[in-house]
Amino acid sequence: MWNIIIIHLLGMMSPGPDFFYIARTAALHGRKNAVFAVLGIVTGVMFWASATMLGLSLLLKTFPMFNTVLMCLGGSYLMYLGWKMVNVRQNADFRHAEAAAAATPTTPLNEMKKGLFVNLSNPKIVVYFSSVMSAVLADITETWQIAGVLLLLWVETIVFFTGLAVLFSGQAVKRFYSRYSRYLDNFSGLFFLCFGGYLIYKALFS
Repeated sequence: MWNIIIIHLLGMMSPGPDFFYIARTAALHGRKNAVFAVLGIVTGVMFWASATMLGLSLLLKTFPMFNTVLMCLGGSYLMYLGWKMVNVRQNADFRHAEAAAAATPTTPLNEMKKGLFVNLSNPKIVVYFSSVMSAVLADITETWQIAGVLLLLWVETIVFFTGLAVLFSGQAVKRFYSRYSRYLDNFSGLFFLCFGGYLIYKALFS
């Protein structure tokens, strides 16, 4: 389970539409609206996770050899993503996101719907669940295991993005992240490179 926790945590930490939407909403519209935006994103994550795990379980029971192919593809993509992150040299810039967002009145329900739409239309999460997480979850096929992993992902996603909303409702944390985000990318990239190589090795030689 630790590999699932770490991979999912690093995936959420890497800059993307979900991350920046929560950070921007917290900075512009306050903590309450950001927390409701988190609920929308969590709903989207659970949709993708459920679709991946239920479809993957059926596919692996029908074609067991697909596990090897899946792990090689997932490991390769993870190494590609890791290489890109290791080579990041610039920090995150929130100015463009803030300039695009008009500080107009909003409601928690609107932010929840926007959060869901941001997640469902995010190509990053589609690739993430269809390749990386599919490879990590390839050995989980029993019903109780699937339910346990879905619960784990649900709790981890809520805790991370709610914490993010609380942190980025203060300007000091946002400034700190903008200054040091590339180092987080570099560290995450190293982990992705190593874990991707491990998945390929496990698929071919175990």
